Amino acid sequence: MIVEYNGNTELNSGKVVLWFSIPGCPPCRIVESFMEELSAEFPEITVVHINAEEWNDLVNRFDILNVPTLVYLKDGEEVARQNLIRRKEEVLIRFEGLKKLLDETFK
Repeated sequence: MIVEYNGNTELNSGKVVLWFSIPGCPPCRIVESFMEELSAEFPEITVVHINAEEWNDLVNRFDILNVPTLVYLKDGEEVARQNLIRRKEEVLIRFEGLKKLLDETFK
């Protein structure tokens, strides 16, 4: 499931992927085409969609320079970042890494 950021969305606990995009951005549409599928495949990871035009505070906080950008968080701390995304497989590798990181934490 993908959560639309509303200003009150929890970002500091668990595994979270911040997905920064803007409407009408062709590369953002490529990412959009597979993010719902990935979020269903990894229910332990919360995907938070952020409209970068509306939420400048988060754009500045996470130093977002272009869209689409994915910021991978574990308990509020950035563990990875991805931009210039072209294929689902690129993102799948990072989702698997984030899941593994959490699994190792709780062994």
